[in-house]
Amino acid sequence: MILFDTSVLSRVFRRTAAGSEEKSLRLKVDAMLKEDVPLGIPVLVLQELLTGIRSEQQFAELQSTLLGSFEIIHPDTDNYVEAARLQNKCIAKGFNVSGPDCLIATVTISEGHELFAIDRDFQTIARIVPLKLYLP
Repeated sequence: MILFDTSVLSRVFRRTAAGSEEKSLRLKVDAMLKEDVPLGIPVLVLQELLTGIRSEQQFAELQSTLLGSFEIIHPDTDNYVEAARLQNKCIAKGFNVSGPDCLIATVTISEGHELFAIDRDFQTIARIVPLKLYLP
């Protein structure tokens, strides 16, 4: 399964002014949805995508799209423990990565998935642990 980070889906579903990067990402995600590729999002990404939407109608539409198109992946206690361990490893090596990014990486690794992200923190994390990054 390919999991998505907020860095990709916010550009696909939330940006109104689309530059070339956003258009390219939209085309790729649209193609993946049509190809019936197994796709998922960590529940944390669901929350991040829905946060800050002012219109209840837009909120409901995005919620419906996300819940209808992606499997929602829920971390367990072990994922949280491993995310803390991963963040500690990153800090020890001089890398400042966020706790949420470590949790997303840990969930991806524990289930043997790939992560589609354009946030460079995940490239850093992949240097420390065996995080498989999806490269379109």
